[in-house]
Amino acid sequence: MKTIHFKSQKLSFPLFALIAASFLLLTIVSILTYLNFNREKELLKHHLLRQGITIIRCLEAGARTGMMEMMWGESQVQTLFTETAKGPNIEQITLVDKDGRILMRSTPAPAGARLTGFRRPNRKDEAPFLILKNKNNENIFRVIKQFEPLKTEQNTMMNRMMGRRMQRKSGADKERYIALDLKMQEYQAAQKGDIRMGVILAVILLILGSASFYFLLIAQNYYVANRTLKTMESYTQNVVESMPNGLISLDKDGRIETINQKAQDLLGLNADEVKGKPLDEVMFRCNLPKTLLPREDIVERQMECHLNNGTVIPMSTTSSRLKDENGSSIGTVIILRDLRDIRSLEKEVQRSERLASLGRMAAGIAHEIRNPLSSIKGFAQYFRNKFPPDSEDRSYATVMTDEVDRLNRVIQDLLNFAGPQEPNLKPIDVLPLIRHALRLIQSDIREKKIQVVEDVPRNTDFTIAGDGDMLTQVFLNLFLNAIEAMPTGGRLKIALRRHQQAVEIEISDSGGGIPRENLTRIFDPFFTSKKGGTGLGLAIVYRIIENHQGEIKVESEPGKGSTFVLRFPLG
Repeated sequence: MKTIHFKSQKLSFPLFALIAASFLLLTIVSILTYLNFNREKELLKHHLLRQGITIIRCLEAGARTGMMEMMWGESQVQTLFTETAKGPNIEQITLVDKDGRILMRSTPAPAGARLTGFRRPNRKDEAPFLILKNKNNENIFRVIKQFEPLKTEQNTMMNRMMGRRMQRKSGADKERYIALDLKMQEYQAAQKGDIRMGVILAVILLILGSASFYFLLIAQNYYVANRTLKTMESYTQNVVESMPNGLISLDKDGRIETINQKAQDLLGLNADEVKGKPLDEVMFRCNLPKTLLPREDIVERQMECHLNNGTVIPMSTTSSRLKDENGSSIGTVIILRDLRDIRSLEKEVQRSERLASLGRMAAGIAHEIRNPLSSIKGFAQYFRNKFPPDSEDRSYATVMTDEVDRLNRVIQDLLNFAGPQEPNLKPIDVLPLIRHALRLIQSDIREKKIQVVEDVPRNTDFTIAGDGDMLTQVFLNLFLNAIEAMPTGGRLKIALRRHQQAVEIEISDSGGGIPRENLTRIFDPFFTSKKGGTGLGLAIVYRIIENHQGEIKVESEPGKGSTFVLRFPLG
């Protein structure tokens, strides 16, 4: 049979989970990187602003120092701006009035020109900033602050008077502002480096996070797969151990790999002791195939296995080749079936067929013999009446009559065995039938001094579906056989047990028992070990019990008596 594989078009759950986790991690890393960039940007602005204010205060301090020497003018301020602008990271320094007209600049500028992007502070202590582009299209950071060279922290009367004189002298009493332009290239390069490093770290973090999620999913899948595999192994082991047949698996060299419990019980082996051993070494008297021929995939055969304890078990074996995905042989599986029950059923069928044939033959013979016997008996009675009562001839005639009667009884037994009537089944309690049969042979029991023992549970129903007359005949036959087995007295025990689906009756005697070689033949017709017996009593018993869907077994040991066990289905 061809196996069809369907390929799913949907993403598996682990892959979907990995993609979702990677997307979530990427989003988190992106947000963190963006927030970190903004934070760095704000720190850069704050740093440049502080640097700009510091430089402007230094300019104010330099100008104030020059004014105190009474030799300070615009040329000195220009020189201060020019020299200060030569410092690193300073683009230019511009002095403007309140309207933004350029009064002085560290680099030449047209007179009366206005400063681009000028914004006058709202308060004296305020220093607004803005980011502009220079002529090279590079970013510059501009800090604008009111220029107050004569402002001092000491508020003494002398300082105030000196400040007013210097302001009048220098013209510094007018409202002026310094616009300090700072270069941002170094800071922006450092910022780009930070951004690049942040991106690299984010990518590394994303890779590590994704890898962590991936390996976590792999570990989870491994755990699930391992747990599923263990569950499947446990399930398979339970199936193998629960099989009604024995199972043995071999490797390619014919050594035992596994053997289930049924095979161990059947062959009397122990798995720990035989594992790894060659099959022909463990079961050298069973002739089991340890390997298959190259063209054989399945081999079935029947054999008798001789165990070490002397037991002989008829078995049916099926050997099948184990193959890998490439079709190469990697071992053999052997299934063992115990055929003892089947052989027993086969013998039972054969026995039934033999008995049926024998019964048909006996019925024909009986009919052919019965008519002449009637004539012989009539002539014997005629001659017996002709002779005197005490004559020897009369006694011969009497013997002939008695023998004819005995032959008639044998013929009647043959007819009963050959064609027994169908039982008239109806619910009936077997205990009254047993006691009735015992009353019929009470004189024989007393004569032989037999002790009858009943083992019957109280308040128990022993109703079965049976024919009362036929069952009485069964019990009479078994009781009479038991009495004959105890000619000098003994004990006759009758035990009844009710099981879930059947009533069991045990009839035991303490006689001499039945020889072992006769146990398998006692139910055969015409087999008897008693003088004068017809050998049909137990055969008829067996046939009646069989017609009641029951079964009968016998257990006996020479010198210890015999026990007949009868089982009938509940009515």
